[in-house]
Amino acid sequence: MNIGIYTYGTRGDLQPYIALALGLIKKGHQVTISATEDFKDYVEGFNIRFRGLYGNAEMMMNSSEGRAILKSENPIKLMKFYFQVLHETRVPLRESYYNAISNVDYIIANAMTLPIVSAIAEQQHKKVALTYFMPPVVPTQEFPLGDFDFLNFPWYNKLTYKIAQSFFWKFVKQDTNEYRQELGLPILTENLITYLDKQNILDLYCISPSLIPQPKDWDEHHKITGFLTVSEQQRKNQGLDSTPDNLEKWLSDGNAPIYMGFGSNGIGNTEKFAHIISEILEKTNERILFCTGWSLFNNLPQHKNLFIIKYVNHETVLPKCKIGIFHGGAGTLAAMLRSFLPVIIISFYTDQPTWGKIIERKKLGVHIPIKKLSATKILSAIQSVQSEEIKNNVKSISTAIINENGLNNAINELETYFLT
Repeated sequence: MNIGIYTYGTRGDLQPYIALALGLIKKGHQVTISATEDFKDYVEGFNIRFRGLYGNAEMMMNSSEGRAILKSENPIKLMKFYFQVLHETRVPLRESYYNAISNVDYIIANAMTLPIVSAIAEQQHKKVALTYFMPPVVPTQEFPLGDFDFLNFPWYNKLTYKIAQSFFWKFVKQDTNEYRQELGLPILTENLITYLDKQNILDLYCISPSLIPQPKDWDEHHKITGFLTVSEQQRKNQGLDSTPDNLEKWLSDGNAPIYMGFGSNGIGNTEKFAHIISEILEKTNERILFCTGWSLFNNLPQHKNLFIIKYVNHETVLPKCKIGIFHGGAGTLAAMLRSFLPVIIISFYTDQPTWGKIIERKKLGVHIPIKKLSATKILSAIQSVQSEEIKNNVKSISTAIINENGLNNAINELETYFLT
């Protein structure tokens, strides 16, 4: 099969697709990943074909407006900004999607690409499968959507998902119907998610059933598969198990450090984080490996117990750490737990607070919303996540996650769906 994978957002939105693409290629399929142009070198570094979509996600996040909104620590403002950028660039963005999709036969897409990808797929009569790396937004009676977990009973639980879907539709309705009309398709009078769900489109949640079990009241086309991870052999083939010499030396010269990193999530209030890191270094003997990711820091302290780098290979470096402090993205959470690390989630927006609540409920770590973050809370969290109870819980669930076969489950579902 000639398959196109479409994602738009951060590195965390892209990384699981690397594992999926490599797995599909190994099965003999032709795969192209499409994301913003700034990910070209990263994707092609795995010998995966890349076709760029209009835009540069890192530049958008680090624009003056983007950084100001990040600094406000207001998730609603951030989502509005994101959709505003998509609206303002919709003409060249649609063209880049159309050109990419015209060269494949089957489509795998994530949520943020749906308003454009679903329209093109319908116009070109191509099968599309949806993939998510976040807690489900498929209605169920069994539990409410994470942001609405004030109550828990059947009719309320189902209602919370409808509210979230309506919220999403409010943001994308105008642009979705504008493009559908441009392609000669009828406009939608119902929610895009509802419209697609009625077509029984395959809907894969590539997250661990050990963290979120599959609801029994879901229809057959909704599946929780397990996390998608690049195999050890593939990592070695791509040279991904190497660590810079200076970092390797720093890691070996002392006790296991705390990993702290927020990837392409972006930090606006760098002063707050610089202060927190300074406090940890001053008040403890902890060592910190800090990954700046897309964030622009010019105020970090200099200290023998602090190592600063933009990115590391999680699979090789995290097993050498003792605690993981991060934003709560599903891909990083999977890497943390596969490395048997207790976690401290500092949540900013979207699904991150939900993952934070899940790890607290399962006693795998501590959740601190960004608005409530302080040095005192971090210092307290570092102490609490090293308890024997949390360590034992992490060991148990990490073993279960390692033994899951999420990648094969996803590939089998996709092959069955596309070829029938």
